[in-house]
Amino acid sequence: MAEQSPEMLDPIEEPAPAEASEPPREITDYEKKLRREVARYREQVRIAQSEREAACAAAVRDRDEAVAAAREEARSRVVQAELKTHAIRSGIVDLDGLRLADTGALSVDESGAVQGVEEVIESLRQRKPYLFAAEPGATPTVTTAQLQRPPAPAQPTNVDARSLSRAAWQAERDRLLASSR
Repeated sequence: MAEQSPEMLDPIEEPAPAEASEPPREITDYEKKLRREVARYREQVRIAQSEREAACAAAVRDRDEAVAAAREEARSRVVQAELKTHAIRSGIVDLDGLRLADTGALSVDESGAVQGVEEVIESLRQRKPYLFAAEPGATPTVTTAQLQRPPAPAQPTNVDARSLSRAAWQAERDRLLASSR
């Protein structure tokens, strides 16, 4: 491979004048104008590059914040689902009682399993025993409205007023008027 001269390696440098005896020429007004214009364009490029870098950094920061928020939301949902599952298995009467649980001790490990749920449920059971059925796994005797069936409506009876005696008719009329109040 042929050796390259230093002039070939750095093409930005201006070549040395051919004759050292020639005095350097003066820069014309046109050249001055072009140099100012080039300097102005270089400054605009520098500003545009710095703005682009700032915008990219802000976009990366926003993305990282959004990812962190999404991960925290997912973690919270996993913890709540696991807490509900263990509470139901423990015989909780009303899931609204889970709001009283101290969930600060719960953590999610690398595999996604929630640690400390049993301790939180047991602590809640000891602090608020009325939230749980008598024994774990038993069907609660008092349940939420979603689990209770409403009473069956009473079947209406058809009474023909023409076939009743006057005393029976007045008794039936008084009963109907009393129930409508």
